[in-house]
Amino acid sequence: MKIRDRVRSALESEARELFLRTLGHRLGISAREIFASDTPDSLSQARACNEMMIAIWSQLDVAKSTGVAGYPDSEFLTVLLSKADGGSARPYLRSAIESALTFVDEITAAE
Repeated sequence: MKIRDRVRSALESEARELFLRTLGHRLGISAREIFASDTPDSLSQARACNEMMIAIWSQLDVAKSTGVAGYPDSEFLTVLLSKADGGSARPYLRSAIESALTFVDEITAAE
């Protein structure tokens, strides 16, 4: 299954909140590592991670406070990719997604 399909499946599952929280956490860790690296692209990459985290936290908040899902599941990854591309942070998004999906798979398999 392609990663896009796996993300959409996670967003449509009972594990949606766990996936989004884990994804946001992983991006936060990436931002911290980016700041520590002090490379020429580090500021734009950290900003991109921050923008992605805001989208994730907003997605969670919208779901909790209004009972609606925010961005449509079919468009959410595209939104994150656009924010990542704005700061050359796609590798960090990919890593965070893979890590979050693995974590959710392990948790749901244990239940």
